[in-house]
Amino acid sequence: MTATRVVRIAPLIAVLALGCATPSPATSTVALPRPAPAGAADAVLRLLSGRFDSADQARSSPGFTAIQVVACPAEVPGLGPRVLYVEQSRMESPDAPERQRVLAIDPGEPTESAAVSRVFELAVPGSSVGACALPVHPRFTRDELVERVGCAMTFRSDTSVWRGSTSGRGCPSTLRGATYVTSEVVLDPLGDRTWERGYDASGAQRWGESGPYVFVRRTPLPFP
Repeated sequence: MTATRVVRIAPLIAVLALGCATPSPATSTVALPRPAPAGAADAVLRLLSGRFDSADQARSSPGFTAIQVVACPAEVPGLGPRVLYVEQSRMESPDAPERQRVLAIDPGEPTESAAVSRVFELAVPGSSVGACALPVHPRFTRDELVERVGCAMTFRSDTSVWRGSTSGRGCPSTLRGATYVTSEVVLDPLGDRTWERGYDASGAQRWGESGPYVFVRRTPLPFP
């Protein structure tokens, strides 16, 4: 599975996302690092990893755009062992991502049923495009990232799925008159559903779709 620049682009999320700009077989076969087990954090990392798109929804539901999200393992000293680099782009222009994020997945409380996804932007937008297509994991220094304070998502298990959301009005936005944004993500092995909406200071909705974007998984799940 934030301060969105494009109204119809859903997060990843920390989307919620998952080369990154150009799909390749390597995207689905690259192995994730094997950190010490941490229950929910491992599960959320696994479900967020891979390549997804909303092409099916765009064909059947007017108003939704065909979006591609690619997420691959990344290395950032100081952010722990569960880190993803995510690119999100319109499917007609995969080499020009409209959103780049780094997600750090941390254990929550309790570790077996809760995880927290912290969201970071790149300090230099446009750098590292296509990094997921490379044979080595993307690597960033902490100085290259800017944390989106207030935009972390807490995930909790709900039978066979994981549900995540931001908290209250904590995630700031300046898009189309909004002052904060809310994000809700539902993860399962088939993909994810991401719903992002912007509100002004009075609580009136200023932007957002009528329902969540439905992203279908296009690559196999990584390690079991």
